Amino acid sequence: MNIYLVRHGETDWNTKLLYQGHTDIKLNKRGVNQAEFIAKEFKDKDIQVVISSDLKRAYKTAEIIKKTCGYKGNIIKDRRLRERSYGNLEGQLYSLYHNNRKDFTGEKDKVFFKRVNACFKSIMKKYKGNNMAIVTHGGVVRQIVSYILGLKDYKKIRIYNASISEIFYNKEKNAFFLLLLNSVSHLPKKERNRTQYHIKGV
Repeated sequence: MNIYLVRHGETDWNTKLLYQGHTDIKLNKRGVNQAEFIAKEFKDKDIQVVISSDLKRAYKTAEIIKKTCGYKGNIIKDRRLRERSYGNLEGQLYSLYHNNRKDFTGEKDKVFFKRVNACFKSIMKKYKGNNMAIVTHGGVVRQIVSYILGLKDYKKIRIYNASISEIFYNKEKNAFFLLLLNSVSHLPKKERNRTQYHIKGV
């Protein structure tokens, strides 16, 4: 069983280094092109389930993957796969977080971790045995990877726009193995360079 964790393509707010969180920002033109390159990577893979955050930037990426890879089922929307809520910081520069911790109105670390972990466990319970693509956001990918590896600090992981990470579940050992992390090898070289400008995985 293979689980592919996909971060959505670029948005205008990504290029401006603005927190997005739950704000429903759509992909820009470059983000759509990136999603098409992601989709080509799945063309020869046996994807049996596609699950996506309900936010436009992730769901559009999932739609493009579905169209290209030949997946016939419905895309399953799950709002628990949304990015962390950044509350009053959404639409603001990343650099403002450290200056506004006391006034932060978004999700606290523990709340966000609990939401993502519960979501991943419920997806595994319902769809175990199926190869799946989970299309979501940088923070969510980081936390799922942290969860399966037993890491306490998801902030030590970086996930680029339009990246793919891959987890293998071994049924006999009842264990997860990380096979691929933050890969953008499916993108043209000039696109790979552009995925690395951001700091936060939002």
